[in-house]
Amino acid sequence: MIAVAEPPREFVPRGRQAAEEHPGPPDQPLSKYQPTEHFLLQRLQNVNISAGGVTEEPQEFWSIREIYDDYEASYERTHRRTQLIEHAKKCGPKAAAATQLSSLPRHLLNPEMEHREEPMCDYMVNNEEELYVNKNTVIWTQGLGDADDGVYKRMCFTTDFPVKFACFLNRTFVRGRLAQLKATIESDDDSLKAICVMDSDAMRVYCNDGEDFLASVEFPVAQLWQTKHGLLLEKDADNALISNLSIPMPRLFSMSHPLHEACPVVLKTCTNATGYVIEPEYSVIYTTEDSDLVLLYDAKFFKHFVTRLRKVTPEEVNLVQQDLGHTTIGPRSSSATSFSTPKATGTTPKVLPNVSGFLGRNNTTTTTTGGAHTHAPLGHNHSKFGLSQSQSFSGVLGQTNRASLGTPLSQLQSSFGQSMSAKDMRKMSHVKPAKPIEPEMCLEHIWTENTYGRQREFCEMATRGFIHTDLVGQTYMCYLLARSCRLQMVRITGYGSPDVQLSTMASTLPAKDAVGLSRMHMIAVLDPGGSLILYTGTVLISKVHITPLLAPSVPSISMVTPKVVPTATGGGGCAKATTSRSSFEEVRRSSLLPSKAPSDLASFDEELHMLSPIAPQVVCYTPRQAHNICKALRDPAGNRLTLVYATGRMLRIALPLLNDTRLVTRCIATLRQVLNPTQFLHFIIRWYSARNPPGSRDLSSEQEWQIFRSTLLALMGCTAAPDMETSETYGRCATPVPHSPQTEESGGAGGDCLSAGLQNEPKKRRKYNDCEEYTDEDWEFLLLQTTLAPCGSDGHSYSVDMSAPLFQMIPAIFYSLHLLYEDLKLDVIFQAAESYLAGFLHQMAIDMQLDNYVLHYVLDFPELTHKTSKLSLLSFEHGAMMQHQELLRVPTPSVFGQMEHIVMAREEVLPYSFIECINERSRNMLQLLSLVLHGPERIKHWWQLLELPEAVQSNYPKRPKRTITGGVSKYHQLLELLLAMRFKRQDIERFPAAVHLIVADALEEARVAPPISSSMSAYDLILRPELASHFTLAFLEKSIEQPHCGRLYKEDSLSARCAMSVGQEWMTTEPDANLRHDDMDNMDTKLLRLRFPDDMRVEEVRRLLSSSEPVPIEVQQSPGTSDHEFIEEQEKQLFALCARTMTLPLGRGMFTLRTLLPKPSDSVPMPKLCLVGREPHKGTTIEMQQIEFPANMSMWPSFHNGVATGLKVSPQAQDVDSTWIVYNKPKAQANNALEHAGFLMALGLNGHLKTLSFMSVYKYLVKCDEMTNVGLLLGISAAHRGTMDTKITKLLSVHLEALLPATAMELDIPQSTQVAALMGIGMLYQGSAKRHIAEVLLQEIGRPPGPEMENCVERESYAMTAGLALGLVTLGQGESPAGLRDLQLPDTLHYYMMGGVKRPITGSQKEKYRLASFQVREGENVNIDVTAPGATLALGLMFFNSGNTAIAEWMQPPDSRYLLDMVRPDFLLLRTIARGLILWENVQPDNEWFQAQFPANLRVHLRMPMRDDEPQAEDGDVDYEAITQAYCNIVAGAAFCIGLKYAGTENSVAFATLRAAIKEFLGFPGTPMGEYAGRTTVESCLMVLLIAISLVFAGSGNCEILRIIRFLRSRVGPQYPHITYGSHMAIHMSLGLLFLGAGRFTIAQTPESIAALVCAFFPKFPIHSNDNRYHLQALRHMYVLAVEPRLFLPRDIDTHQLCLCNISVLEVGASELRRLPIAPCILPELSTLQKVVVDDENYWPVCFERSRNWHQLEKALEMSAPIDIKKRTGCLSHLEDPDRLKSMLAQTLTLEQSICWQIDTNDLKRFEAEVLVKPFISRCLDIKGTQLSHEELVKRHQLILLFYNAVVKDRMHLLPVYLTLFDHVTKPMPNNTDVWQLKLIDSYLRRGKESDHPRLSVELIQMMQEIFKQQMEASTTQLCIPLRAFLSQKRLEPSYVATISGPDLQRVFCLINYYNLMPNMLTGVDLSGGSVNYLRLLFAFRQLNLGPNTVFGLLKILQALACCQPTILEEAPSILTMAMGGQ
Repeated sequence: MIAVAEPPREFVPRGRQAAEEHPGPPDQPLSKYQPTEHFLLQRLQNVNISAGGVTEEPQEFWSIREIYDDYEASYERTHRRTQLIEHAKKCGPKAAAATQLSSLPRHLLNPEMEHREEPMCDYMVNNEEELYVNKNTVIWTQGLGDADDGVYKRMCFTTDFPVKFACFLNRTFVRGRLAQLKATIESDDDSLKAICVMDSDAMRVYCNDGEDFLASVEFPVAQLWQTKHGLLLEKDADNALISNLSIPMPRLFSMSHPLHEACPVVLKTCTNATGYVIEPEYSVIYTTEDSDLVLLYDAKFFKHFVTRLRKVTPEEVNLVQQDLGHTTIGPRSSSATSFSTPKATGTTPKVLPNVSGFLGRNNTTTTTTGGAHTHAPLGHNHSKFGLSQSQSFSGVLGQTNRASLGTPLSQLQSSFGQSMSAKDMRKMSHVKPAKPIEPEMCLEHIWTENTYGRQREFCEMATRGFIHTDLVGQTYMCYLLARSCRLQMVRITGYGSPDVQLSTMASTLPAKDAVGLSRMHMIAVLDPGGSLILYTGTVLISKVHITPLLAPSVPSISMVTPKVVPTATGGGGCAKATTSRSSFEEVRRSSLLPSKAPSDLASFDEELHMLSPIAPQVVCYTPRQAHNICKALRDPAGNRLTLVYATGRMLRIALPLLNDTRLVTRCIATLRQVLNPTQFLHFIIRWYSARNPPGSRDLSSEQEWQIFRSTLLALMGCTAAPDMETSETYGRCATPVPHSPQTEESGGAGGDCLSAGLQNEPKKRRKYNDCEEYTDEDWEFLLLQTTLAPCGSDGHSYSVDMSAPLFQMIPAIFYSLHLLYEDLKLDVIFQAAESYLAGFLHQMAIDMQLDNYVLHYVLDFPELTHKTSKLSLLSFEHGAMMQHQELLRVPTPSVFGQMEHIVMAREEVLPYSFIECINERSRNMLQLLSLVLHGPERIKHWWQLLELPEAVQSNYPKRPKRTITGGVSKYHQLLELLLAMRFKRQDIERFPAAVHLIVADALEEARVAPPISSSMSAYDLILRPELASHFTLAFLEKSIEQPHCGRLYKEDSLSARCAMSVGQEWMTTEPDANLRHDDMDNMDTKLLRLRFPDDMRVEEVRRLLSSSEPVPIEVQQSPGTSDHEFIEEQEKQLFALCARTMTLPLGRGMFTLRTLLPKPSDSVPMPKLCLVGREPHKGTTIEMQQIEFPANMSMWPSFHNGVATGLKVSPQAQDVDSTWIVYNKPKAQANNALEHAGFLMALGLNGHLKTLSFMSVYKYLVKCDEMTNVGLLLGISAAHRGTMDTKITKLLSVHLEALLPATAMELDIPQSTQVAALMGIGMLYQGSAKRHIAEVLLQEIGRPPGPEMENCVERESYAMTAGLALGLVTLGQGESPAGLRDLQLPDTLHYYMMGGVKRPITGSQKEKYRLASFQVREGENVNIDVTAPGATLALGLMFFNSGNTAIAEWMQPPDSRYLLDMVRPDFLLLRTIARGLILWENVQPDNEWFQAQFPANLRVHLRMPMRDDEPQAEDGDVDYEAITQAYCNIVAGAAFCIGLKYAGTENSVAFATLRAAIKEFLGFPGTPMGEYAGRTTVESCLMVLLIAISLVFAGSGNCEILRIIRFLRSRVGPQYPHITYGSHMAIHMSLGLLFLGAGRFTIAQTPESIAALVCAFFPKFPIHSNDNRYHLQALRHMYVLAVEPRLFLPRDIDTHQLCLCNISVLEVGASELRRLPIAPCILPELSTLQKVVVDDENYWPVCFERSRNWHQLEKALEMSAPIDIKKRTGCLSHLEDPDRLKSMLAQTLTLEQSICWQIDTNDLKRFEAEVLVKPFISRCLDIKGTQLSHEELVKRHQLILLFYNAVVKDRMHLLPVYLTLFDHVTKPMPNNTDVWQLKLIDSYLRRGKESDHPRLSVELIQMMQEIFKQQMEASTTQLCIPLRAFLSQKRLEPSYVATISGPDLQRVFCLINYYNLMPNMLTGVDLSGGSVNYLRLLFAFRQLNLGPNTVFGLLKILQALACCQPTILEEAPSILTMAMGGQ
């Protein structure tokens, strides 16, 4: 009999109260003007006349489940997460992509279900959540019912229709496979929960993270089941037929995700026949989310059967989905037909609600007669006979005896008659054939119920099912037959594995109701008599006594005739009147016993029923009333369940757990390892009842231990009892025997004892009251009844019951508990509990006369020496009858002793026994020591596995074996072993000090040289958290740079220089005085400050690029100038400055590129483009009013302004979708539309327009706004570049006549839109070499003007863009694509480049161009002024890096003056670029190659005379103008090639070359060269040179180039007429390139990037702001496609702040590292590197190597994510200590080899930057003027020494070891553990030289050892007499021990252990005689083979004993040395 853990509580669903307060579903309010018919219609809609309407839906229902976590499960999750990350690491950087998921091991994604090995509930969290449904309202609450505050977490949901089903969901159902993997990897605590709510219309899934799903339900659902693989939907059997025809359709459907289709489930019978579940007789009884087993019932054959739910195989899919419409009349075997409709939508009237694309069954026979079908007669009586498993199943699902209905389609056909074909039938029902829904899941049959010998009418369908695993690991499928009150239990073997099997025979328990308590491994059964009984498996544990519940009102008192009941003690009868009719207030004693078991339970031990240790009492009871009968159980959760009474009243009770303390937990686990299942259950039943008797309360750990001890002793038969007659029962049952004449007559001591117990019984037992305080008497009473101390008058009568269940196992139990005791020593958590176990084992050792064990426990707990009396009379005869005696014949296992053997490398010792789950920790530590000290070869030498084959543990799966890699360093093997043992650093810190020191010393070696490719956990173990953090880099998502979400402020590449306060964002809503609103407010970043700490270049760049403020107009009014003229002059100056201002957005877009992560609710502010001026002194505003200027001058600048703003939005920004883009659309104003057009293009360049919906695209384009179309077409094409997307192709084709058919309607499309569409086609088909596209683009290069007035303006731009687009399509392909060869692309392009007679036009538009242009007359030849630029660059891109010399020859500049006259000079620039692209490998950065590009023949003419000089006669015909212009253009082209090839490399040679060229060009004005070439040519070439040098230094912020740019930018005004809008554009683009993306980006070196740069920096810049003649201005932004993040950004992992560090790289093919500028810096092109190393003396080294963790670096660079590094102790960062002077002291201290013995605390304060230093100094070392005693000063000095050594050697993690050792040494009263630690460390350090332990402060440890040694020697002198007594006797006599004080006794045993002394050691040594003869003693000790330490101790003792004599030990040292040498 057990009591519930807490008083029962009245149970009311928590949701009920909430539902009453909830308003319910909203009713549609009716308008008062609506007609009366509307009311009638509404009333009629609520009438239900169907047959189903009779059964009313339940008004309310609820379910409860437990929220919990246990230790092993949480550890498993963490371990699995680590494994996933490991595996993903091997898959490379894209491991999280769906493509890689198939390569991940199945056991990681879907781990096999593991059985918990602990037989008790080890809780981390124990909570409940409830799902309550009332009509339309669903309420989801969390929290326990007995929470004090009554406040729950609550969510309410309301549906339109009444809810039919609601259940909790498995989180894997809500997530897809990819999301599940991501959640597993990323989150430590995955707390996603979800519920499913289904009404008649739809299924809704709600998650607690706010996500929800909606899925329509296409058929009436009869039941909803949750499984391991998702949901099972059971279709209503009444609706499973088509209209009125008896054609069955599939009835069971599976759903694997809320958004997936419901698929029919396939059933595979035992005869391997496969088909859909169509039988209306099949019903699902039970499924669970933890298992794939499904219990079903066949109503036709009255049998239950079990199937396994698994994924369907392709063969099974093919089998059930044969050709549509193919039917077979007659017997069928394996073909199936399908009948299918398209998926029903919500608008389709549900005429055929059940025809939803599902398929029929096969393996059926049909007999057709004259158009109507009849069933063949069946042998339906097979089920009466006892069939085997396979035979009986054929009766359920077999082919021969099942009513066969054929396939649904065949049935439908046959019902219409033979002539009706499937085709006609489809026409008739208007059903189009559709692809059938493929099944996903298959139910594979594995078991059928054996109903042999049972009458048919007794067969019934189960009302409930569950899977139960009992306390000994046996699993059962349980199902309840409620009508016949039976619980059937079928044994399952191999549960959770693929080969699961069920037993043919079922066990039966009598049960009115039953629920499984899975986490307690028990079943709560309500027996037919209404009692609650607990079972585990089929074994009864105990009956549950429901304690009285206080009635809400005082009941009326009624006198009842007392009934006399004899008491158990035979003390006569007594009467008692009951005062209440409630059965809860008085409980009949016999009702506490289970009802009599039926015949099939007779095998149970009868005594198991009488387990309550409480003595019976006299009770009088009233007959049980009907309303107090419990009729049902429900809602099991953890250890709670609800009792439902006949009146509807419900009580929630909590059953007690198996135990509360961890010591008892470990002891029970130990017993499970050695007892067989029967014995273990004997123990569990007895223990559970003794632990939780009625009236019990919370016990202390000591009380619980006493009960455990007593129970175990009783079951072992070691029970003291008053006499032999009653001892047997007393010993076995721990319960007084029931009333019997024998006991009644035998008064005796026992009778007196029990009578006394009853007389003194406390009131609490008689009347339970919740509020009453517990008293000590209660506990004393309980102990009196349960403890097994002798109660005889003399206290000395003992007995041993040899028939006790565990008597034979005493040796095994004792040995296993001893191993457990040794194991507990290794964990500091169990230190307090060891004494309980030691006392118990010590007593048993005395009883069994095991002197070695007795001494072992006494050494640990000297106070046990007082206990020497035996409590059990165990004799030799008893021992002979026990099993496993051999275990006790070996020396006492001592884990510390074994460790000493390992450290000393003693070979001959016995291996230490290891039993699974008992002493894992001991085995682990022995293995670790073996590995560290002796390598992997000896790892198994010092321990052995001990298994008891018949133990309970054999029911559980074996643990997998550990493996470690061979051939690597032992320190790396140690890491692997620690990880296999699942040890973390915190666990290592709980090791004993000696083991901790040895393991930490080894880990230090691994820390200095970390393993090459290891896991996160391994790096955590070696305290390299930065390496662990690099692991997460591979899984970075878009949200990585969300600025500082979370409590910890971690700096990243966008962090502001001044850290913001919590809650403040980048874009503050309040007007801030500090904000300039120039779109660069977030540019003052910590990163830029770190990169450029010494100057204000970033601030200067911001000033130069600011376009939102008026420009200062500094014009002085000369004396003779009128005001009007002066204003005009100012406005002219303003107009000149406007040309500059209008180009600023291009540079700003580059500078602020990708620096914003907007919130979904934020709109991006657009800075205004300010084209007004301000007079600096007066402050007056100046606008252009007096002078003329173009009206639409600011059109394209506004577009660029929009692009600049849009480019800020990072590609990593989340939620930039169609809604957000439209939300950012401006409301009015023309300029805003222009800016939004640019904004759209920018979003496309950053990849965001992929999310723009097609409807939004249509809305933008339908307005026919030219700029919007340009931006949108280019943006969408850039976002989809290289994809050849057909939808985008159609979109672009509408804007290109060449891609439309000849008959297409003519559209009036602006030229710029056509140009944009051309470039869009090029980007969309980039690198594809698509023939049709290439042909069209080739033709468009030479498109003639016309017809009539069309296509006459900006033709150059169109042709050039067509050429660039063709170059993109054929990029780098050369002549390799076979499909393009017949187009003769190179030849045609050469013709377009060089000229020739026009060729006939081909293509779809050839008819159109028959009519010549009315405006442009070109003649017969091709106009190369239009076609040459595009053709030249197309050839260059097409043959990019091909090295094709033939094509390159075409691009060769002319080398004679005659040929030079044939070519336009600016074409030479393009040809030089094209030649460089083709001969890419030949481009060199040096001046030699640069100058060689100009023909040598013409170079002589560069030395030209001034214009004024007379030309020489021979030079008279030289065209100096042509030669100089050719020189300028060729040099500019060569420079552009260098810029392209070395873009982003910061190549110093290229810098020198290009800087020299810029200086040369800057010097041209005023020279003959400048005169002849002309200022315009020089200026345009200078701009190309500037772009080139900026490309080389992209992202570097080079100061010298910045100075050049600032100088060139200052040339503004009327005096510089040649400085055009295009010059300013180039200057500001160069400036933007230098600081690309706020210094975070550079230029990539891929062919696609080079092509994008050619398009963006086409070296012909516009003259004015609307100039698109040669190049569309929008294409200037295509540089974004070439941008690449390569910023190495270090961050200190301790402070989370960005920092500086030195890094080096190893280039491919190089052998030496090359030092880069201090990081953060831009890395070289990654393809050129093989290693990147942080080699900074301030930081621990970090290395990224191509062969192992390169993908981490790639991902970090791609996301611009910081790379964590760890600072060494004592070092200051480069920011705190730039010249490293401050670190000098710390460095010298750290590198100093000797130990400094006198330390000033101020020296330690230099290390205050370390995390632990400051608190330790302030709390432990800072005395603040306090006066200390000498001892305290000594202790403080020693602490300073320890702390100093830990800090300066960067060994702060060793400080706990040092402090623990210090604690061991300085304890006033050392214990045995302290002695062992010092002995082990001493042995470890003596193994080798001091230099073998460079990471340890050996001198410090030796100092502590010396202190301890002196203490021991002093104690030896003081306690020599007790030691002499110990050495001379077998054991110390208790009378002698009593004379020694407690502390002295403790020290005596510490000395015994320290010197390895043994009893009787001196018995063979002659100590007679006056003086001590040491020589003779040493000889005697040598004969005894004693160790040096023991000899030394003995001599010390003898010397102390002899000190009263005058003998002085003068010769002892030499003798001792001789003795030690002889050892």
